[in-house]
Amino acid sequence: MGSVTIAIWILTGIWVLMAVVAVTNAILIPRVKHGTGKWGTVLIPARDEAENLRRLLPKLVKEVEQVIVFDDGSTDGTGDVAREFGATVVTGKGELPEGWTGKNHACWQLAKIAAETAVCDWWLFLDADTQVESGFGGAMREMVVKYGAKYPVMTGFPRMRPGAFPEPIFLFWVPWILISTIPFGLVFASGMGHARFTNGQFVMWNSARYFDINPHERNRGEVLEDIKIGRMLAKDGVRVLTADVSRVFSVLMYRNLGEAWRGMLKNSFYVTGKVWGAGLLALLMFGLLGATFVSPVAFFASAVTAVVCLFGTRLPIWCLLFFPVSVLAAGVTQIASAWAVRLGKVAWKGRVY
Repeated sequence: MGSVTIAIWILTGIWVLMAVVAVTNAILIPRVKHGTGKWGTVLIPARDEAENLRRLLPKLVKEVEQVIVFDDGSTDGTGDVAREFGATVVTGKGELPEGWTGKNHACWQLAKIAAETAVCDWWLFLDADTQVESGFGGAMREMVVKYGAKYPVMTGFPRMRPGAFPEPIFLFWVPWILISTIPFGLVFASGMGHARFTNGQFVMWNSARYFDINPHERNRGEVLEDIKIGRMLAKDGVRVLTADVSRVFSVLMYRNLGEAWRGMLKNSFYVTGKVWGAGLLALLMFGLLGATFVSPVAFFASAVTAVVCLFGTRLPIWCLLFFPVSVLAAGVTQIASAWAVRLGKVAWKGRVY
């Protein structure tokens, strides 16, 4: 048996394992349903997010009792828009403290403010590019009632709103990798292990445990803070619930391909934080893609992962036709992100990382 044949068998095995993970996630992950009534405190870090807040806040303020926005040096009237819709606005002052990234600093400041003013002992950190549906507040209350005693941290997968074509094709690889490689459902059903993950778009914290752990302060310099916090929580033995919140919560991460490319250049390298790690991930993506062209089993397993991801994120069905392009994009992005970070040329909203 030649080395190429062995490689194809190994890659096919990886595809099968990914398909198993994806299917078990689809079956076992807890799903949040619409509820009734208002709920609690929402904390939103925001830098030049006026347009997004105009979409988010009109519905959000009807679903929750308190919204606090940290205006992190915006130049587009973010704070004014937040006040217009009834949010409490705290304005950041001056430059970031040395060693901090913008989002971590904003979330840390929000937590300190919430400690004095929050209307409940659970806080939900949301990104500004998200949206909520009717019944969101009641759904959050049900999450706390049902799972709060067991899980001090809860996070969730949203419905993904597509940007302008071809942005959904490019970005499809992000949820695909997560859903196909992290056994959220098995961790939940078995009560064993840890997913080593949080989704920074939606993270709910028990307030007392937040200050026991200090996640944003401890990860102050991390660009991909949600992944790093998830790994930290696993190391600390803190249980995290990962739920499907797509019925009441959605996100438009990027409006077009250009925004998506710049955002992924900033983030992708930090999945491993190593040049060699990014290179290995890229090679794995290229190898997995190649295996689908020569192994029927690999092709079928890849299709299973893609279909599960499609229904989990509720992206347009035509994304399936371009799935090979998405896998290719995953590998290319890893290489490009590593190159950009090493050259110090990654900029986002006026800051260089």
